[in-house]
Amino acid sequence: MFGIGPEELMLVAVLALLVLGPERLPKVMRDMGRIVGDLRRTSDELRTEFLNADKLLDVSLSKPVEPAAAPAAASAVEAAKPSESDEPAFDREMREARERLRGT
Repeated sequence: MFGIGPEELMLVAVLALLVLGPERLPKVMRDMGRIVGDLRRTSDELRTEFLNADKLLDVSLSKPVEPAAAPAAASAVEAAKPSESDEPAFDREMREARERLRGT
């Protein structure tokens, strides 16, 4: 755990007890435990979302695109595009990524 051995951990605990006192230390430790638990849950949820997005991307890229439908869909997408000068680069890349995911 961050390269901290048992001796250093005991030293930190003794210093926390001296600084916070026996009345406030349990409350602070409880709050820290809640914060660490929330961070772990959030981290696990994000990891799961990224793994699911990766699987979804793999599935959507493996689907074949019908050649007859591609030109008609491309012209509809071209008509819906905002002008290149008004659109920031990030928004343009996001739009293009969404279009690739839809298979157009």
